[in-house]
Order: sequence, then C-alpha cells, then structure tokens
Amino acid sequence: MFGSQNNKILALYIDHDPAADDDLYVFKAPTQMEIVSASFATNNAVAASTANYFDLCIYNAGTAGTATNAISGTVGGTVGFDALTPKDFTISNGTVTPGQIVFLRYNEEGTGTFTAGVLQINYREGIA
Repeated sequence: MFGSQNNKILALYIDHDPAADDDLYVFKAPTQMEIVSASFATNNAVAASTANYFDLCIYNAGTAGTATNAISGTVGGTVGFDALTPKDFTISNGTVTPGQIVFLRYNEEGTGTFTAGVLQINYREGIA
C-alpha cells in the first residue's frame, strides 16, 4: 500500500475510432505509483452484440514497452456501452515503477466501436 492518500486523476481523450486492434500509449511513469481504479466512457452508445463489439484492457509494458502484464481486467465486450456512462475496470496489479509504460489495449470484433471516449485512471504516487 502506498503511504500517500493524495489521489490523482489522469484523463485520456480518444477522439478517433482505432478501426482495428491497437495498443494506445497512455503514459511513461515518472515515479513509482499505484493505479487504484480506472474507467472508460464512450460518447455514443454501442449496442450489445456477439459479433460487433470492442473491449479494453490496461497493460504495463515494462520499461522497454514490449511486456504485456495486465493491470486490469477487460471492460466492454458483448455487453456494449451506454453513452456517457463509465465502465469500471477491475484493477488486479496496479503497481507501476519509474520508467514503465502503461498502454490501453483496444480489441475490436466486427464493426462495433466508438466515435470518441475517455479513459480515466486514478492513481497515487509514492513508495510501496
């Protein structure tokens, strides 16, 4: 557990449809931190579907940017999204050390996607 209770927010606005599976760079950690929660909201509704949908997961790519260590479970998928309604990620391993890269993995099936969305990450800086 981190000593600081000073929670901070990072918001990443994505104003395009990635159009295919993609890894989207979020940040390179300047200090040790703990991601305590995260959510994603779309500006448009995405209907539930078993053929046309997308899901998202947050990853720690390590200092080289090549690792795929899941920080969270996925959100979205076949259940879809309600417009302007955040879906919360379940954080399983939120510790990020200096120099590690955090990215958002976008997985698209069929034609289900968003026109714009916001990833919000809530974190604390400090020493574990």
